[in-house]
Amino acid sequence: MAAPQAGTSATHPVAAAPSESWAVERQMANTLGLCETQMTSALQESDQAVDALIRIFTGLADTMRDLGAVSARLPPEIKANVADDLDAQLAAITKQIGSAVIAFQFYDKLTQRLGHVRFSLATLAQFVCDPAQTQQPEQWDRLHATLRSLYRTQEEREIFQLMMDGASHTASNEGRCETSAAQSTAGDIELF
Repeated sequence: MAAPQAGTSATHPVAAAPSESWAVERQMANTLGLCETQMTSALQESDQAVDALIRIFTGLADTMRDLGAVSARLPPEIKANVADDLDAQLAAITKQIGSAVIAFQFYDKLTQRLGHVRFSLATLAQFVCDPAQTQQPEQWDRLHATLRSLYRTQEEREIFQLMMDGASHTASNEGRCETSAAQSTAGDIELF
């Protein structure tokens, strides 16, 4: 039986000291950068899809206006038979288009929030690469103050505060769901 080589044991090889380019902080920063880049890519793709949908709804709204103008120009003998029904149908479609456009506001809120997450990830990636900062509580407070300033909606501020107070991810989501449900039943619209 051969004797183990230097730097190994009989059962486990001894790992070589990591190179400076492998530092834990650098690995964390690279992983955070990967998350930020994936989010950017997903947002760009979804922007294209939402832009296409907005163009479609804008075209539909224009078509509805044109149909309304055509309806208004119908001769009285035709108007008497179909105008009321046509106008009712046009009004119903116009209302549905309006509701769909309002529903698209979720996307604006989503992109704003994901933009905040992307900035937070990029900022954290830079922060963790400086061990002198990460060891100072006042530097963490400064980082948190910078990130807190991003949040515009009450919901975002509440989630931030819950997490900074040490709540678990699950508890934070439960609190968010309760807040959203209360807002939905109250009929409040939150401007962001």
